Amino acid sequence: MKRAFLLVFLIFLTACATAPHRNFPGHYVASNYTTISDLCKKYGFQYDFDTLDDIVSVSSPGKEIRMLLNSSVVYINGDFFSLKGYPFYLKGSIYVPKEIERLISSKEIMKFEPSLNLKTIVIDAGHGGRDPGAMSRHGLKEKGLNLNVAKRLKEALEEKGYKVILTRPDDEYLTLQRRVEIAKEYNADLFVSIHTNASRSRKLNGVEIYYLSPSRFNSEERAVELARNEGFWKDDLPFDARTILWDMLLIKNYAVSIDLSQSLYFSFKNLGFRVKSPKKAPFYVLRLAYVPSVLVEMGYISNSYEEKVLQRTSYQKQIAEAIALGVASLNKNTNYFTQKNNK
Repeated sequence: MKRAFLLVFLIFLTACATAPHRNFPGHYVASNYTTISDLCKKYGFQYDFDTLDDIVSVSSPGKEIRMLLNSSVVYINGDFFSLKGYPFYLKGSIYVPKEIERLISSKEIMKFEPSLNLKTIVIDAGHGGRDPGAMSRHGLKEKGLNLNVAKRLKEALEEKGYKVILTRPDDEYLTLQRRVEIAKEYNADLFVSIHTNASRSRKLNGVEIYYLSPSRFNSEERAVELARNEGFWKDDLPFDARTILWDMLLIKNYAVSIDLSQSLYFSFKNLGFRVKSPKKAPFYVLRLAYVPSVLVEMGYISNSYEEKVLQRTSYQKQIAEAIALGVASLNKNTNYFTQKNNK
């Protein structure tokens, strides 16, 4: 029975995992893809590729499309959609799924179901206890802001039907390793770390969203380590089989993390926040978490304006709602991925 379950699990991961590398995806079929140049030529669009953040922007007088390389989530005129394939870069060209043409040209209402079913979410309020985190020039401590927003996010997600776990419900010090272990212990489907930024420059402001840097993501190496030291599957399963399962799970987690960072970006943007495109980073909680993970820096405590608004209950609730909407957009039970009538 257990081996049958492993076989089903193996097939599931193979079906939904997306490789985080700039290469042909495993399900690549030439007839299902077109280059971004050909797409723009066909529809009279213009495009821009941000090589730093891997963001592809396509525009015309009546369309605004944004995509993130290796992410199946696409943003079109204020709405999110989930693609079966995903855009990728190879040898100087950007390839995009042709299914995006149907989204661009269709005037009918269409629905696309994401492949995720998120249930349990771990919210990590950064710092705490003897670790205050960043501090403003007026003595405001990051750890308190993080906890307040984490609690409000917990309420917002629970209202949407999720089971939510806080890594720290009060002013408690936790090691980074312990925070990651909590996500593992609760078998979480998602890990969201909440932080507040700071800089020597008081001009810097805005929300920042991070996912694991590809340069720090070696799924094969990490899979061997986990297969050797972790007991997620039956102990008598061959080492090679455990390694393969871990490798596929890590790749899937990485892909979901990219999708979530994209969804959060557009969620914050649509709610009027100043937000920067998702960035790659080697943060510990992203690198070692056993579940899809993102880290949200909700503003700059060193900026005089954001220092003030971050203390407001209403603003903290808005941040929580932006994150909750971004998470909900990935859940297969939501209708967030509904195309509006473009007539």
